[in-house]
Amino acid sequence: MRRFLLAVILSGSWTVSGQSSPPRPEFEVAEIKPADPSNPLPRKGRLLPGGRVEMPGMTMQDLIMMSYGVKENMISGLPKWGEKERYDIVAKAPPTQSNSELRLMFRSLLADRFKLAIHNEEKVMPAYVLTLGKKPLKVQEASSGARQTCNWSSAEGGLRRRECHSITMAEFAATLPGLGGVGIDLPVVDETGLKGAYDLQFEMGYGELRTSGGGGLKPGVDSGPTIFEALDRIGLKLESRKMSLPMIVIDHAEPPSGSN
Repeated sequence: MRRFLLAVILSGSWTVSGQSSPPRPEFEVAEIKPADPSNPLPRKGRLLPGGRVEMPGMTMQDLIMMSYGVKENMISGLPKWGEKERYDIVAKAPPTQSNSELRLMFRSLLADRFKLAIHNEEKVMPAYVLTLGKKPLKVQEASSGARQTCNWSSAEGGLRRRECHSITMAEFAATLPGLGGVGIDLPVVDETGLKGAYDLQFEMGYGELRTSGGGGLKPGVDSGPTIFEALDRIGLKLESRKMSLPMIVIDHAEPPSGSN
């Protein structure tokens, strides 16, 4: 998602089979309150030490996109309030939770507190496919048991570096849509054929983002490598294609209940 830190961290591949799937992990405690309307621009979500999760200004649409790793055009039947009403969420998870477990916890939150019931339908739509490129592959198999992380850092020449550890190609592909300023606005499907978890890094320009004098970010255009060029350099390729993808169809949803 474009505004929230955890949207990047929690994005991932998904399948939907209604609400009759095996029990999912849940937050130890979660509080949901209506967001202050005087704060129209939501702050970034935070994952704090000890497992505290703060997600301010979230709509139900935001939560679905984040927890299922989908774009807006892959959700059908969303009620109007689900697009407009914003909530501040504070939750507590075990401090050693994985990214995939956090996604499942947010799905449990949606089912329990928003009474969300869904199913999926296939729809042919534009997408990107992540495949192996022509250049040598520059990723390494991750150490067994390593924790999955992905972070941005500054690189030489006015570029930024994306570094991921212990991530599967399916999860990496799913994080690309909406990733800050990279310009990927369609779903990305992994067809690399690579199994297991990997360490990888690449450098690119700021795209839709540019650093300001105060160290913040503001809209801008730069001449650094695009995400397509950056991935090509490490042996991966993004190509556009129309393909059948699962859409989330909302069968039922309610405004959220109070804290638990």
